Amino acid sequence: MRKMKTANDYAKNCLKPPKAFFEWCYYNMPTYKWANKQQTIIGSERKHYYTHEKRLTKNSRLTFFDRKDHFQIILSTRKRIEIQTYEIVSSFESGKQKFHVQLMNLEQFSNNKHIKIGAVNDKYYQFGLIQLGTMFSIYYQRPSLYPNKWLDRLLAISELRYLTLHSVYVDDIAFIYKYRQRIEYAQRINAPALAKQIIERKLDMRSITMNWLKRNKVFFRNSQRTYQAYQVKQALESLGTKYIAGVEAFMGADDVQKMPKGVKPITFQNYLMKQQRTIGFYQDYIDMLNEIGIPITPMKRLPKDLKRAHDKAVDTLNAMKREIVRKEFAKRANEESFLEMTIKEVQFILPREANDLIEEGKRLKHCVGGSSYIDQHAEGRTTIVFARKTAEPDKPYYTIEYRDSRLIQVSGWDNKKPDEHLREVVNHWLQIVNERIKRKEKKYVA
Repeated sequence: MRKMKTANDYAKNCLKPPKAFFEWCYYNMPTYKWANKQQTIIGSERKHYYTHEKRLTKNSRLTFFDRKDHFQIILSTRKRIEIQTYEIVSSFESGKQKFHVQLMNLEQFSNNKHIKIGAVNDKYYQFGLIQLGTMFSIYYQRPSLYPNKWLDRLLAISELRYLTLHSVYVDDIAFIYKYRQRIEYAQRINAPALAKQIIERKLDMRSITMNWLKRNKVFFRNSQRTYQAYQVKQALESLGTKYIAGVEAFMGADDVQKMPKGVKPITFQNYLMKQQRTIGFYQDYIDMLNEIGIPITPMKRLPKDLKRAHDKAVDTLNAMKREIVRKEFAKRANEESFLEMTIKEVQFILPREANDLIEEGKRLKHCVGGSSYIDQHAEGRTTIVFARKTAEPDKPYYTIEYRDSRLIQVSGWDNKKPDEHLREVVNHWLQIVNERIKRKEKKYVA
């Protein structure tokens, strides 16, 4: 019986990185240089991306632990792909830099297996990767990846050589290796959109089996059809109707049940494709007709120009809403005229229409002209009052928001706060308004 490989066996027999890889690791770790007039100590004769220069004194610390970093390399042969992660520890002894190198993690892809091993200590390995540092460690970081054109080699000689891959991250390799046969099959039948969805992990691979791919070869072959197109086709065929190629761009599988009654499914599919509009856009048009109260005749159900009909419905509905808001503003101005008064040199005025708020917001450069304030004032959820100088009643001065017997805000140009004098006037107005409301409430109760 063949002896089972141990984690140490995998570590011992892993692919050997080139010497240039380790030199690159050392280069990416800084070194030190100490110097005075009489002596210079250089930590390393190698090339390093940075050298810390320090003054050499009798108290200079020349023996110490420096740092540790992690570096990664991807190697491949015809039958094996490996992701190796090394820990490089830099320390100094009497001013000379030393490096300790250890393989920390190894991922091996071979014979349809994905083997993971991690270092327990300097001598022993276990199955399963180890975490490099902790989330709170200063050393926690993704390993630096050696730029050895590893993707080119993967696609040239490894078990992934039959795939077309434009860009791959290290974390993608395990997934792509596991499902390489399905990706290859999709690419071989010239179904690039489906292959791309698999590569980008957008599909549930429990459904995308090799048997499923072979059963649906004719549907996907030589096309840009996605898995969503297949789902739309299935949903339409479940209703006993035909799928029209390309309709998936305008409706999803869940939208099939939303197709209008009284219109043949094939007719409706062709209609969406001719109009180049989604079923959501169409449904929005129908909802607006219902809200406006326009009967949905055959001509209205499938207008010749859906966008024009949709935009016309938008304009009609907005005009209706503006009229409703205008009436509510006028009603509030009439019923709550007790809020209007003049105190000293300040006049308090209610807006008569939505445009008054819009103009107020523009001229004072604040947000009272937004749709939120317009709707809230029209519905009585808040009250907007204009404070104007009596000498300039048409010129915006300050804007007051009043609600639940309280001042919510008093804002001038660019949300400027009122000075002490204006605050006294506004507080006086608040006192009078609240007293008037109380008298009205007592009168109503009586």
